[in-house]
Amino acid sequence: MWRTFFTTAVVAVVLRGFMEYCKGGTCGLFGEGGLIMFDVNSVKPAYSIPDLLVVIFLGVIGGLLGSLYNYLVDKVLRTYNVINEYAIPLLPHFEIIFLL
Repeated sequence: MWRTFFTTAVVAVVLRGFMEYCKGGTCGLFGEGGLIMFDVNSVKPAYSIPDLLVVIFLGVIGGLLGSLYNYLVDKVLRTYNVINEYAIPLLPHFEIIFLL
């Protein structure tokens, strides 16, 4: 994972350098509107209160759904372990029936 981060960081720095170098349009395809099409400028984005509220709401909903998913996976795995621990040898297909 660290290799991916490092590679992405190097690519971002190199492309930013090309963008600065090629602003005059002398770089062919690497000029404005060519292969480097990042819209990076020094303008600060302006966020309003509704924008921030939507982002916070989505974060809370995502956190709650992620917690619910982890809880349910934990319950399923614990149930599966209990079934495997105390399974009756005469009913080998009990696990499949229980999971359905």
